[in-house]
Formats: sequence, structure tokens, C-alpha cells
Amino acid sequence: MSEIIYLDNAATTKPSQAAAEAMIKASEFFGNPSSLHGLGLRAEKLVRDARRTVADMLGVNEKTILFTSGGTEANNTAIFGAAYAQKKLGTKLITTKIEHPSVLQAFKKLENDGFTVKYLDVMSDGRISLDALREAADKETTLVSIMHVNNETGAIQPVNEIKEILKAQSPNALFHSDCVQSFGKTDVKPQKMGADMVTVSSHKIHGFKGTGALYVKDMRKVRPLIYGGEQQSEMRPGTENVGGILAFGAAVRECGLNNRNLLNLRNKMKEMLLQIPDVRINGSDEYNSGSILNVSFLGIKAEILLHAIEARGVYVSTGSACSSHKPQPSHVLTAMGLSKKEIEGAVRISFDRVTTFDEVIRAAQIIEEEVRSIRRYM
Repeated sequence: MSEIIYLDNAATTKPSQAAAEAMIKASEFFGNPSSLHGLGLRAEKLVRDARRTVADMLGVNEKTILFTSGGTEANNTAIFGAAYAQKKLGTKLITTKIEHPSVLQAFKKLENDGFTVKYLDVMSDGRISLDALREAADKETTLVSIMHVNNETGAIQPVNEIKEILKAQSPNALFHSDCVQSFGKTDVKPQKMGADMVTVSSHKIHGFKGTGALYVKDMRKVRPLIYGGEQQSEMRPGTENVGGILAFGAAVRECGLNNRNLLNLRNKMKEMLLQIPDVRINGSDEYNSGSILNVSFLGIKAEILLHAIEARGVYVSTGSACSSHKPQPSHVLTAMGLSKKEIEGAVRISFDRVTTFDEVIRAAQIIEEEVRSIRRYM
């Protein structure tokens, strides 16, 4: 493969060498972690070590970590598991209009099952209105799911303020936060956030696809979705994905909280792209994780620009990877109040700890050249 500049890290990241080596190690200790012989016990220890690594990164007890097949399963487990377990206390649920599809579609299913769901609006910067949450939350609320960092804009939600509102107004509510885009990039500590459940994913931090984890503060308040075994305290039975879990642990050990460097990369890209006429930056700078820059090139179809720069080795996206094949406009940008023209020209550029300034500068130059070229022929 020729040299590329990969700036679609919000979709997935390249597995690291350490993660690949951990996967190979799992093939050497291939026993079933539930087996009592030496190979099984060795595999069990390796899984336990990886669970402890993830727990330490979150600042929680290892017994509160469930390994899953990824962020989608973890989100579904948290939402369905908590909603049904808490149903006797109330059927009122709260989420936002900008959540990942694995959250939004889960809540739509719960609505069909008789639950009442309030979908909070967001302001133009992509953050929820705390006044709207205060108005929606009450003693009948049993579950609130609000993501930490948005996967299309990088907007950080005010989780600390959310915690205080729920504590005062909804004492029975469990708070779940999808932290897939923040884990490993910003400081994710469920206890500081006041979160009862937190979702994280391996392939967003240089692990492999197919492995995620869910932190659950109190397993008694969440019902399992899967039945058929005693693994993971019967909360997520089934033989563990040892290779994926070990690679996840290795990826976590490599993580550094490099938010400042991410912000610098984002700011450099933004500075260069704003030199192009008719460009709009979507979302605020004040409340951004630094890992994502969402920008609209007015008068251009984002898909055309995406393929033009891909031909020159630059990889970005038009939004969430889980929604990229659907014709509907971005639900996130729509909720933020962007016009059809702004949404059609929106591109998501996402950075990572392996992204360099030279790559950012070169990518910005290529984007500018292709934008001007496309506009000349329009």
C-alpha cells in the first residue's frame, strides 16, 4: 500500500504492534478460560490481567468490568438491562438526539415496549441544555443515557453537571455514558462522572474490532441480555474472546492522556482549512475533545470531496461509520440546527496519538487543492 494519511480514527484505529503481539500470545495459550487444566487456567489469568488493566484505566474494581463484542453490545446491555431491571420503579427514560445509533435504536425499541423516552435537544455547539435535563428529570426517571464525547463533532457533554441534576431530581435513575470516543483520549473515570455504567471499545484505541467492555457499578441493577453460561458472573455468558481481550488490555496499557496534543492537531487543521472560502466549523472549540474536527465545505457534496482526497492518499469520513451507507442526513448535525447545504458538505476529520503535524499540514493542503478544483468545475 502506498503512503497514506489516515484521519478517520473516530471510525477505527490501526491495531498497534503490542495489540497484535497480544493476539498472537492468545493463540499460544489457546485453552478455554473456563477449563480447569493448565492451558485453561493460563488463559483465565491472562483475561483477568486484561480486565484489571481496563479497570485500572477507569479507576474501578475489576469485578465491575464485563467484556463484550464491542461498543454496540455494551450500549445495548446497559440500556435494555437497566431499563427492564428498573421497570418496577418507573418507565421514564432520557437520552439525547445525538447519540450513537446503538443507543438511539435501543431506546426506540423500548418505546415500542411501553417505555416513555425523552430525547433531549442540543444547542448549536452540540451540547445538551442542562435546563432541558432539569425539566425532563424527575422521580419517575429510571435511566439516563448521555454520551461523553460525540462521535461526529467531538463535543464533550457536561457529565459532572448531569450527575448533580440526577442526584437531586432522579434518585432512582441509573446514568449510562457511551465513552467510546473519549476512553484513552481524555480522563474517563466513572466515579468522578457519577456514571453507573460506561461503555468503552477496543478498536478505537488501537486494539482489534470485536471487543469492548461495559463498566457496571452494581450488577444487581442490570439484567443480562444473554443466557447460557456462568462466565463473567452470568452477566455476559459465553466463552471469552481471549485474543481480542488480551489485545484490548495491551492497547489500554499504551494509552496516554494526550488531549493537549490532539487539540493542537485539531487547531492546526482548523487554522489551515479556514483559509478556504465558504468553510464552516461545526461545534465549539471550548467544549471539544480535540480528537474530531467537523467542517462543512459549502457548495460541495462531501462524498465527492472524500473520494477526491482519497485518490491522493487522505482518508476522512462524512460522519458516523455506522451510518455512512444510509442516505439520511446526519442526525447529529440536524439536531445542532445546521442547514441542508451545511450538512451536505460536512466532513469529519479525526485525529489520534499517532497522527503527526506533518500529516495534518499535508492533508490540509490536499483538501484545499481539491476543494478549489471541485469548485472550478461546478
